[in-house]
Amino acid sequence: MRIAVLISSFLVLLLLPTAHASSQLPVLRVGVLTYGTLNWELDIAKQDAPENVGYQLELVPLGSPQALTIALQGGAVDMIIGDWLWAARQHLHQREFYFYPYSTAAGTLIASPALSNQSIKALDGKTLGIAGGKANKNYILYRAYALKQFNVDIASITTIKFAAPPMLNSLLKRGDIDAVLTFWHYAAVLTNDNYTPMLTMQDILNSFGIQKEVPVLGWLFKREWGDQHAELVNAFLQRSYAIRSMLNKQDDMWKNINSFTSKYPASVQPALISAYRAGIPTRWGPATWQDMQTILRVIKQYDDAQTLTGQLDTLPTSLFWQNTVLGSHE
Repeated sequence: MRIAVLISSFLVLLLLPTAHASSQLPVLRVGVLTYGTLNWELDIAKQDAPENVGYQLELVPLGSPQALTIALQGGAVDMIIGDWLWAARQHLHQREFYFYPYSTAAGTLIASPALSNQSIKALDGKTLGIAGGKANKNYILYRAYALKQFNVDIASITTIKFAAPPMLNSLLKRGDIDAVLTFWHYAAVLTNDNYTPMLTMQDILNSFGIQKEVPVLGWLFKREWGDQHAELVNAFLQRSYAIRSMLNKQDDMWKNINSFTSKYPASVQPALISAYRAGIPTRWGPATWQDMQTILRVIKQYDDAQTLTGQLDTLPTSLFWQNTVLGSHE
């Protein structure tokens, strides 16, 4: 009995330095949608030993994109995934945030089989489902493309139904709508079911002279907090990109992501993995920033109500967090 007690005491003493060291590391609070694809990466990140990455990761699950931005502004979390256009608008109100790219995966226009291999003009008289509502970049950029390339306004030539992505997928499969402009992972599910993309966001960007991918979403964090915790931010961004790089190359890693394997059947997983990998950013720097400025100008021109842009005319350079993780690829 005495020997057992001594052994137990010895083991506790061995573990104490590690526990103490971890408790001294900074805590990073990351807000995450309970249903978001960010969970795929974070399922891996939360297994990291704090002493190996240099911080303690605390995940804060939230129920909507609005809840994410509210939590970030209120200081309940340190970092979230969000929209660079939203962050840029906050600068107009002296609420400064940094942006660093997370994904280039964007909305895709998927058509019914009857409209395969046709241009967007074929939507004349058809019903178009749109995810995300009228005030979103996807809708405005696709509308801008149709006006620029064919002088047709999809807001006028189609009957538009705004709805949640799962509902739109069901409506398309039932034949109740003719096409859907939806988020990348819902589009991947449809293409896996042999539906054909009519247009991709890269097609749209190409028409406006942007030949390379541009981030759609990225890590957002307060400017003051970021300046005060630069080492922590960079350590986390480095680890985040390392995980995505492994997911890009190692098929077996996906089998251990519960938020992925438990939600999607095996039949659709390859399509989702392929779409996820295509959205991993490969560049960041002045050329990317200039392309983002071009996108802003296009949105400003075609956003009739200025809902997305407001008084924003240019992206402040202070928005862009500079880090060497992607800088060498520009």
